[in-house]
Amino acid sequence: MLPAQDHNIQPRLVLVVDDDEGLRQLIRRQLAAAGYAVAEASSGRTALEALRDGLGAQGLVTDLEMSDGSGGWLLAQLAYEYPGLLPRTVVITGDAQGARAAHIATRWRCPMLAKPFSGAQLVQALARSMESAA
Repeated sequence: MLPAQDHNIQPRLVLVVDDDEGLRQLIRRQLAAAGYAVAEASSGRTALEALRDGLGAQGLVTDLEMSDGSGGWLLAQLAYEYPGLLPRTVVITGDAQGARAAHIATRWRCPMLAKPFSGAQLVQALARSMESAA
């Protein structure tokens, strides 16, 4: 189920975290087309700073592998500081079958989305995680 696009309803804000600017922009377009408002961060550390500064994200999409503050590190911080956001987080990775991805999926119970993925797959994974956490 896609998020409501009624103009009287405020779109849900999703924070997209990836060190690849091109991929962040692609994800932004995919989520915006589905009716989400999108904020971006280029690292886990930048994302955490934005949340600490009051960014009211209702959902999060993060890459697992980043140069500054990995997705795994960010998930651990979310569990400690923003546990309500953790169930509404989708993790994207180029190595969904690897041991690290398996550990993340088991430990944090976040949906894992293998690259390459379609916009429909991303929106569906995010919508499911947001609905199940509601």
